[in-house]
Parts: sequence; C-alpha cells; structure tokens
Amino acid sequence: MQILSKVKKIWVQCNPLAKIRKRSMRKQLHNKNITFLCPNCIGGILFHDLGLRFMSPTVNLMMTQTDFVKFVLNMECYLNEKFVFYTDPEYSCPCAHLGDIDVHFTHYHTEQEAENKWKDRIKRIQKENIFIFLEERDGLTKEEILKLCTLKVKGIVVFTANEYEDIPYAVFLKKYQKQGEVGNILKRSIINDSREYERYFDFVKWFNDANGSDYDISTFVR
Repeated sequence: MQILSKVKKIWVQCNPLAKIRKRSMRKQLHNKNITFLCPNCIGGILFHDLGLRFMSPTVNLMMTQTDFVKFVLNMECYLNEKFVFYTDPEYSCPCAHLGDIDVHFTHYHTEQEAENKWKDRIKRIQKENIFIFLEERDGLTKEEILKLCTLKVKGIVVFTANEYEDIPYAVFLKKYQKQGEVGNILKRSIINDSREYERYFDFVKWFNDANGSDYDISTFVR
C-alpha cells in the first residue's frame, strides 16, 4: 500500500495528461482579471488550474453557504468589518468572526498570515468582473438562492441538489437529489486530475462569455 501511495503521488505531480488539460484550459481563457467569489476550495483549485492570480479575498478559506450568501449580498459592509479570531475545537486553522459570519482560513497557519492575505486580496477585487459560485448545502434555502438575483455582477452559478426551473443560474445535479444537498464536487480524476465540477459546467466559457445581463447559464451547462 505504501508503494502504491508513492506511485500515485508521483503520477499526480508528473501527470502529462493533467498538464495537457491545464494548457488547453489556459489557452481558451481570455478573461483573466477575474474576481471569483466562492465559499470553499473550488476557487483556489480552479485558479491554480487556470494559472490565474488570486483576485478574491474568499480564496483559500471556507464559509458556510448561508454565511456566504450574507457576505456577497452585503459585501461592502463585511469588507469593512474587522476579524475577531477565536478557537474552534473542530479546526486547527485560524478561525474568525467577521460581523455575524464565520470564516475558517483552512490554508493558513497563523492569524496574521490569514488577515494579511485577506487585506491584500481585497485590494485586487475587480468590481466590474465579479463571478459568484455556491452549492446547495449547509441548509442553503431556495429563498436565499433567489436573493442572489439582486446582485450586479458578471455571473452567478449555484450547483443544486433540487431542480429549480425558475432560477436561471441554478445547475441541477441529479446524482445528489436523494441526499438533498450537493456532495463533494472536488473529487479528482486519477487520469487527468480533472475535478467533478468540470463535468457539469464550463467555467472557462462562463468566464469568457457571461455578461451579467440575465444570469442565464444554460449555454455553459454540460
């Protein structure tokens, strides 16, 4: 088992198919100064694959989906709040209250590092080029998903476990319907290191073509 584990690690690091996939994605992408707001690791993974600079304060951290809705609906207010760090026994990373929402800095070791990264990336926000991603989990309701339509951003997409024909930016993932919430869409393919979310939605085309007019994502769904 130890040998197999080492072989897998070497394959992940040197995988030529993964390199070809990333080169193809990067070549197709034209809109590169993107602020991609998301409540979990998909932002960091996607932007690493695309070779993009982190232009978003929400990369490399975690919020619940419901807290994230609060954040994007009142972003200017939350960006002016100060972090109040606290100890969460379930997490070994820095954790903080930002007003009435919780932020878990899952990829950082110290409170200072976490806060510095947050402040640096706030300065990079591209207000005319914001894209928002969520998943239906953590108790996120249809009513909360519907509130997102009031935002003035370039694009919105929500992966859902329920079918909402009246929400143009919802992508229904039927495989999670029985669970009632979206599962782990970050699972990677051993073949080319692609992630499960790539099977459902063309993020590259979305970044290139979304114009914020009606948030209809039907042309980007796979």
